[in-house]
Amino acid sequence: MALKQENRTRAVHRVASLRPHPRRATTGSASRRLSVLVCGLAAALAGPAVAGPVYQPPGVNLVLGDVTHGQRVQSASSNPAAAAADNARGIDKLTNGTILTASAGLEYGNVQDLFDFYDSIQGGYTPSPPPDGGEPPNELPPGHGIDFGAIWDSLDPQFKNTIEATARQVATQTALLAIISKQAYARAWLSADAPFVLGTEHLGGTWTFGANWAGTAKAFGVTESIEFNKEAARQAIREWWDGVAADRPVLLPVSDDVQLQINPITNAVIFAIQNDSSMVTKSTQTTNLHFGYSRPAWSNSSGTLYLGAKANAYLMRLSRLSVRFGDITDSKELFDAIRNNSYRTDERLGVDVGALWVADNYQVGLQVTNLNEPKFVFPEVDLTPYSSADIIDFLKRDRTYRMDSQVKLEASLFSHDRRWSAHLGLDADPATDPMGDRFQWATASAGWNNDSWWLPAVRLGYRENLAGTRMKYVGAGLTAFKYVNLDIASALHTVRIDGNTLPQGLMISLGFQFSW
Repeated sequence: MALKQENRTRAVHRVASLRPHPRRATTGSASRRLSVLVCGLAAALAGPAVAGPVYQPPGVNLVLGDVTHGQRVQSASSNPAAAAADNARGIDKLTNGTILTASAGLEYGNVQDLFDFYDSIQGGYTPSPPPDGGEPPNELPPGHGIDFGAIWDSLDPQFKNTIEATARQVATQTALLAIISKQAYARAWLSADAPFVLGTEHLGGTWTFGANWAGTAKAFGVTESIEFNKEAARQAIREWWDGVAADRPVLLPVSDDVQLQINPITNAVIFAIQNDSSMVTKSTQTTNLHFGYSRPAWSNSSGTLYLGAKANAYLMRLSRLSVRFGDITDSKELFDAIRNNSYRTDERLGVDVGALWVADNYQVGLQVTNLNEPKFVFPEVDLTPYSSADIIDFLKRDRTYRMDSQVKLEASLFSHDRRWSAHLGLDADPATDPMGDRFQWATASAGWNNDSWWLPAVRLGYRENLAGTRMKYVGAGLTAFKYVNLDIASALHTVRIDGNTLPQGLMISLGFQFSW
């Protein structure tokens, strides 16, 4: 069987700065590289207005959950029926009110393994060929491939050592790819919220309006399995060895995904993977303008039913970038490309509805978000460097984002004077965010309120994502000097970066509440 050198035609990726060139040594600790990753994601959020539906509730809702907790304006930013219920209790004597809130968060998976992966392969993935579409090079670019060192010197007639070494490398890379596809990701988000509640009733109900701007960005791996047959590789190497020395190719494909580069003078053997595994980054920048109406619908001696609706105008900017592992040569260039990537603009309308039953010491509620499930479209990515049908199919499907309709349930208990409260919140079904992550939050929280000017409120909470990443957070918050809200939530899950144990996620919110 004559050896055929594989000729997998790949066009250059559209990001010029990521063209293959001699690989520069990676310097700095994993924690430093994590900071570079975070800064790159944060840069993707920079813009005149940012983001879309971020699954981090604003203000005190970060700790208390998507529940109607009675802190008037912030309640109204959750269940559309909450504003009328709060007004009915005479809170703030029906004055107008707002809370200006800024929030930020970071969540990352097993990024240490991602950095270790890049360190271990030392450019082991082959880059795309030149953009002119010419023939693939007859040898690997400098810095690409995994050196087998002196393994070739000890070859026995059956080539066992080289084959076993190749198989071990394939197994290692396959395991690392599995880690990357499931755990190695990083996401960051920013948001600002300004809901307003009108104290004066019009048309028999309470009106709310406001603006939300927030941003989210994520980097994650999309991986392709490595196909390798040990016996077929052994046969390919034997035929290469048995051939005429002058006719032996420098690059020896031993499977569809694995090739060896052999230097007959130094006996050096370089191992390289031909694979479409890639790093994908996505970001959204959206402004949400909304207004709502709520009113009492029915009442008896046991309590009152309130109904409400909210209309949302979403102005979303979307960006997406995909780079094959073989074309990543420098993290700074990568994140420069993320920051400079172009955006596509989409505008859609969304509708939320809510209901709330309020009694003296308890209340239960339901809301449905995004009844009409608006759809948004990311920019296309250049698919010419890719040959894997699975990767191409994913990148095509990943282009469309639909705001899933989601049912949210809530229940609260209050002491007679409403100083103490306890709350439960549950997303009845999961929803997918623009980054492709699934969220289904379950929350439990408690709060204490008094008339103190220095410390009028304290709250504690727990939230768990029942879908997607399955992350768990604990949170605490306080209201100080009557006007300032500070809330923080930290993940219970941890990761190790450079030997240090760190929380896998952190969220923080700072708000200022006013009434007039």
